Amino acid sequence: MGTYGINNSNSKYFALTGRIIRKNGKIVLGYTNSSLELMVQGTGISVEFETGDNEPVNQPGLRIYVDDIPVKEIVLTERYGKYELAAFEDGLHKVKIVKITEAAMSYAAVCMLYVDGSLYPAEKDTSRKKAQFIGDSITCGFGVLGEPEQEYSLRLEDGEKSYAKFLSDKCNFEAEWVSVSGYGMFVEYTGDTLNVLPNVYPYTNYFCDKEEREDYTRFVPEYIFINLGTNDSGHLKDSPLMNGSLMIEGFKSAYENFLYTLRMAYEKAVIICIVGTLADGVYEYVSEVVESVREKGFDNLYAIELPFHDVERDGIACGHPTEATHRKDADRIYDFMRGEGLI
Repeated sequence: MGTYGINNSNSKYFALTGRIIRKNGKIVLGYTNSSLELMVQGTGISVEFETGDNEPVNQPGLRIYVDDIPVKEIVLTERYGKYELAAFEDGLHKVKIVKITEAAMSYAAVCMLYVDGSLYPAEKDTSRKKAQFIGDSITCGFGVLGEPEQEYSLRLEDGEKSYAKFLSDKCNFEAEWVSVSGYGMFVEYTGDTLNVLPNVYPYTNYFCDKEEREDYTRFVPEYIFINLGTNDSGHLKDSPLMNGSLMIEGFKSAYENFLYTLRMAYEKAVIICIVGTLADGVYEYVSEVVESVREKGFDNLYAIELPFHDVERDGIACGHPTEATHRKDADRIYDFMRGEGLI
């Protein structure tokens, strides 16, 4: 059996996707759909994982692929544990670990790999266009595995059943997620003004390391999708924090500032602002911001309003859009991009 630690000499064996922290002998998978890919010559592989002191409702979920076929789903129920990922016929196989749950609730750190055979250097496909998805619970795929009124559990979340993943598959994107349930552009769903995407975005994974800043040269997206406003929407109508007009101006100011943050980081990216599904009455403010910054010379910027989630036709999952809605929204965004000549 080959044993492989997480160190620089073994880096050639690891193909990583997403905002991933590598330190202290660990590869920390945090954000939705962050992944580790390996080439295994042999008959199987097991991994030692670490996670936080998580309550059962917040234990992280992983999906395992062998040669691009999903073979297993794992929930990390122990803070430290060794898990068999897969067993297969002797040969060279591609093994991929995908964290299908979000960063804010828990992480999955790869600490050691045990191979019934040996690892070969992993070669990442660099030919695909890159995309980044910024959003809240909808972009995380929360609730898609749940019943209509089911109580919260992270096990109801599956980032691979989100509109962002379906759109990535249609466009053959290499994609990464920066999405957090409950967070907004200006306020959190509770009205908290600190728990917002612009505050966590500059960090590789703020929930695991409040010091490590993201290196914007590591992954340079050609497309950026912003799907925020759902958690702001209730407060835009009737906020206990401030009167309505101040709330609206605060939201628009935060949105505009974030757009400039993205443009400074990624000068040539096409930025698409998505509103809808569960965000009622927000598009008018987003479209105002988009129009305003366009007039100031901000190009490659677009806005699209998705229809509100059709509960009667498509159902509802734990108070969130179902997989059916996610698939429809992916098609709608794809058609919009084709219509604008973006793909």
